[in-house]
Parts: sequence; structure tokens; C-alpha cells
Amino acid sequence: MTNVPLVESDIAPPSIRSVYEEFCRRMQFPSPPNFITVQGHSNAATRGIWELLKNVLLGGTIPRWKKELIIVAISRDRNCQYCEAAHLACCTMLGVGAEYMVRDVNGLPDAVLRDSILFAMKSARDPRGLTDSDFAVLAKHGIPQSEMIELISVSGLAVYLNIIADATAVETDAMMKGG
Repeated sequence: MTNVPLVESDIAPPSIRSVYEEFCRRMQFPSPPNFITVQGHSNAATRGIWELLKNVLLGGTIPRWKKELIIVAISRDRNCQYCEAAHLACCTMLGVGAEYMVRDVNGLPDAVLRDSILFAMKSARDPRGLTDSDFAVLAKHGIPQSEMIELISVSGLAVYLNIIADATAVETDAMMKGG
């Protein structure tokens, strides 16, 4: 059971309902997920998370499916079951192949993707522990500094999402189970 009740669309104020609608349209969801509706008590929180998602997850040069895989890996590492399930479901929705949906990132055959995810995981776990050699690994793959910053931003977003999901004890949506 969630620590905070959900604010369903039918009872949400118009300003919150408009965020729900835009979220569903842009994220290609049939209905607003529990993660969004649990924040519906606060216009600032609901709009704030949506702006972060639009800019960090949907924007930038790194494809969304790669960012979703990063969030899955960080959520697994941090044991956030809601975010792992939600972002696995997003990966499935985006057509990510089974070869990328591995439990152990080290087993990914794509070295650029593997090293990007490992960098992002380290950024989420120990940001001050990132070294010149961590950045050099990405640079050797031809990853520009702008994408390195995006990877760090996705890491921060994943941690933020994990904190909200875990603190509210939001339950996994039926539409995301089995993702």
C-alpha cells in the first residue's frame, strides 16, 4: 500500500490533469502511472517531475531507449522495484530487444552501451568517485562531453525517481507488470 494516496485523473484539479494528459500523450501511456498520480497532491512536484522527464528522458541526443536501460540498471542497483518494472515496461514498449534486457550489464555485447551504463551506474552510486579514466573510457568510444553530461543527468534523474517511488511506496501499475 502506498504511503500517499493517488490523485486519480477524475478528481485531480485541472492544472494537474493537464500534466497527466501531456504525460500520457508524450510518453505513449494509456493512463497516468501511479508514480505521477501519487505526486498529484502538489502542482510543483507534478509539474517539476514532468519537466525533468521531458528534458532529461525525452530530450537530448542519447536515444530514449538507452536512457530507459540506464534507469533500469540504476533502479536494479538501488533495489527500486517500482522504477525497475516501470522502465522495463518502457523498454518493451520502445521495442528494446531481449539481448539488451540483461540483469548483468557486464554481459551486454555492445561495448559502447555497456560502458555508458556502467558510467551512469557509477555516477548514481558514487558521483565523486568518477575519475579521469571513467571519462576517458567514454571518450575512446567517441562519446562527446555533451553526452557524458546527459549520462550524468540521467543518473541523477534515476536516483530522484527511485527516491520518490520508494518514499511514497507507490505500487507497480498493472500495465507495467511483467515488463
